[in-house]
Amino acid sequence: MAAAKGNADIIRVMLWSTPRSVSTSFLQCMTNIANSQGWHEPYWMTFQISNYGKHRKAALTLLSRTWLDQDGAIDTDTIGLEIAGGYWAADKSYSWLKDQLQRVPPDNKNIVFCKDFAAGLEGMYEYLPDGFRHSFLIRHPYKVLESWERMINRGIENESKRMKISELPEFLLPPGLFFKEQYDLYQHVKKHYEPNPVIIDIDDLLTDPGRVLKVYCQAVGIPYSDDLLQWKPGQESMDQQWMVAKELIYYQNFANFHMETFASTCFGKPTKVPDRAELSDDVRHCADICMEYYEAMYANKLEVKN
Repeated sequence: MAAAKGNADIIRVMLWSTPRSVSTSFLQCMTNIANSQGWHEPYWMTFQISNYGKHRKAALTLLSRTWLDQDGAIDTDTIGLEIAGGYWAADKSYSWLKDQLQRVPPDNKNIVFCKDFAAGLEGMYEYLPDGFRHSFLIRHPYKVLESWERMINRGIENESKRMKISELPEFLLPPGLFFKEQYDLYQHVKKHYEPNPVIIDIDDLLTDPGRVLKVYCQAVGIPYSDDLLQWKPGQESMDQQWMVAKELIYYQNFANFHMETFASTCFGKPTKVPDRAELSDDVRHCADICMEYYEAMYANKLEVKN
């Protein structure tokens, strides 16, 4: 593993996930540790803005018409100006992100924990920061995609305005539906960083949070205590504590896609895997594309012995 720049005693961990995998609650948990600095999806936001910035107005118009059922509701030129926390991703490069993640964090913090989507670094692995342990959080595609479909259509009663996952514009959906990109990065980490990076299935964590989280922390070098199993409700962590793009805070304020996370105070119980017959045709189609990548990583997940 490459050495970190700055203080060698700083613990640095990346968690690579797919959307709708309880990963933001995981970040809430990890940044409940004293003297920790949390990062929320920095590469994914930089990827979106640097590659698809020209679609920003179109994306927000789509979301406005879909969720607010109105046209011209958003002044896209003044987005986020009222947001005090975070940084402007539009002003930042991949090099800046890498450098910031490698720096000694402020205020005597000695743990850096970053959760992100591997799709934000597809084909640009030279911008992976040095000195990090890499871990992966996986979830069954049926659960991910059903949750995603439900989220993007939340509150939409007009059937003609309901969105299909497979029809989302490219600036919202990578070609590998996040699963292939996660698998590709996993293979890269195995080859260049560590031969057996930690993989946990979120259902294992939700079934026995204390036991699984303790083993995870031991594997990546983070000190564990039972205090990690509870956190305060609310969005204060995103607004005031995490290193997060202002643009992402704005999207959260607008679409509230972390509604369950910021209402929670602990990990909830896992839901059952939906029957294939219960899924929409679109979710089944997308799941068929993703399943091989999930299953390949599931075969190497962390096993917690009783």
